[in-house]
Amino acid sequence: MEQESSEETMKISVSFKNQILEIRKEGDGLQAEIWQKKLEDFELRKNVSTGLTVSNKKIRKILFWQPIGENILMAYTRGGEVKACYAPTRGAYLRVLERICRVQHISLDRTGLSLQLQVGVVNHGEFTFENAALVIGERIRQPFDIPVSKKSLEKIKEDDPFFIRKFHFSMDEMAKDMEETSSRFDIALTVNGMDVTFPVKIEVPDEDLKYRHVPMISFFYKDNAVQIKHTGAGNVLFVCRPMEEAEKTPSFRFWESEAVSSRLYRKGKKEKEKSSQKVSLFYEKFCQKAEEGTFEIFDLAWKRNPKGAYFIINENAPDYQKIKDHPNVVKQYSKKYYELLFRANTYISTETPFHLNVIRSNNKYYRRSIAENTFVFLQHGVTYMKCHGPNSPFLAGREMEPDYIVVNSEKEKEAVHRMMGIDPSRILKTGMAIFSKIPYKHLNQDSEDIAVIMLTWKPYEDNMEDFTKSTYYQNTLAVYKMLRTYLPAENIRVVIHPKTGAHLEKTELAPSIWKKPISEVLSTAKLLITDYSSVCYNSFYQGGGVVFFQEDLEFYEKENGRLIPKEDEYIGKRAFSLEELNAILKEGLSDGKIQLDAFRTEEFERRYRLINEFSDGKNMERLCNKLEELGLI
Repeated sequence: MEQESSEETMKISVSFKNQILEIRKEGDGLQAEIWQKKLEDFELRKNVSTGLTVSNKKIRKILFWQPIGENILMAYTRGGEVKACYAPTRGAYLRVLERICRVQHISLDRTGLSLQLQVGVVNHGEFTFENAALVIGERIRQPFDIPVSKKSLEKIKEDDPFFIRKFHFSMDEMAKDMEETSSRFDIALTVNGMDVTFPVKIEVPDEDLKYRHVPMISFFYKDNAVQIKHTGAGNVLFVCRPMEEAEKTPSFRFWESEAVSSRLYRKGKKEKEKSSQKVSLFYEKFCQKAEEGTFEIFDLAWKRNPKGAYFIINENAPDYQKIKDHPNVVKQYSKKYYELLFRANTYISTETPFHLNVIRSNNKYYRRSIAENTFVFLQHGVTYMKCHGPNSPFLAGREMEPDYIVVNSEKEKEAVHRMMGIDPSRILKTGMAIFSKIPYKHLNQDSEDIAVIMLTWKPYEDNMEDFTKSTYYQNTLAVYKMLRTYLPAENIRVVIHPKTGAHLEKTELAPSIWKKPISEVLSTAKLLITDYSSVCYNSFYQGGGVVFFQEDLEFYEKENGRLIPKEDEYIGKRAFSLEELNAILKEGLSDGKIQLDAFRTEEFERRYRLINEFSDGKNMERLCNKLEELGLI
């Protein structure tokens, strides 16, 4: 297929043959310039500069357009450059559509949402527009007549009434009961018969960027917490979630009120400015655990600085009774907790600082403190499997970018730097704390023959109407049935994602579903079958064998980015079909026994030592020494 475009004496032709996109620029008496790229080398949604130019920098023109499945392969001009992209149909036209959509006014109170936009699109005759609507996630869809201009939008005045549109929605409309928690403000539009969406934008001054996760407006409405906030890119979000039980208590309402929180925030800020005493808060997921090594690091830090280290845990947490007598263990939501929340300089945890309080908290002052303090990310899994894609909150410049992150090897350090954009000086190669709690290679051939299945939940299957058709459901069931031909049911453990329990608990694998902490089941896993989970490194450390079942690898990588390990870096055998998986299992399973050396070879051991360099059990001491050296504890 070939398409051409002329510009003065220049001719640009585009062809797509044998899965290769070729763009050729020719002119009188000039040698042709040629650019090529294979379809498989395009990253979905990423615009690619070809290095070819056109003289008119204002023209936005489609040079090539080829639907491929649910996506579009396209070449176009913009800003004087020829570019190429492989984009979802909903976003393809946005590469060339000149548009504006800015918030001029927004308010949210108990009467509802009021919004005034400056909005419009440009059409020189190449587009048709239909079905324009303001959409707020799945909550609101309000049709309106979108202003269409024949001139560029660069110089329009803010008060030009032609481009101003006003909207109002009642609070009951906004807060209706839905599964959706965070709803983005978008403009939906049909362009040349194709549905397109683009975000409503709000101006974010540079000095406000670090506070981008702090709600602009927040309050409780009936049994919901509601917020208006923006992202660092200026996208506008409406957040509506059911209130947590803690938020309904008088004590919570008092301590988290505007008056009390603002006073504690100002007091804590003054104390931090005047005092040389550093205060660090340690915690684990939702302040409901003390099992991933964070408590032990806290205890080491406390012994070095008794006034500067505190561990936060909910009094209803399973681990609370075990640690409550430690003098610096503090109950979540207590008076001492709130005083420390605003006094702390540093958060040290396997989770983001959002886990210190209610997730998506309405407390603006607590969330401002997060932006002002140091976050040391201990990690709870080795970052050497799944890609941290563009939506990861941990990337440099994103709201949960850690100030420091702990890794286990030079390989992992390089991967974190490359993927997340974190400077190497902020990557601490000390080994993760969790590995200091686990005996190295305690599993061996004489260990009980336990096989564990733990496949990865795929976000792109979230909205499937029939979950039983998802790859997660079908593969988990298929792998279980296959293992049953080799092992008794009581020797198989299945770790499932919380979203799937209701479905899988109705199947034959229900008796094998593991409902205790994951750390406990991994300590028994003589064989782990996973697909893309970093728990493989935890299991291998303990002496188990690993098999990777990756039958949907191509689609998974297209949606989530390329996996980190190269072919010769995997620490176990890989299967890309059920037939291949069965052949691998057949080699190492017989008579109800797991032959460990069939799954755990010397070569896999060598590869593992390059990904996790530490096995001496001294990771916590190394980490505490480093944190002390950095003046964080």
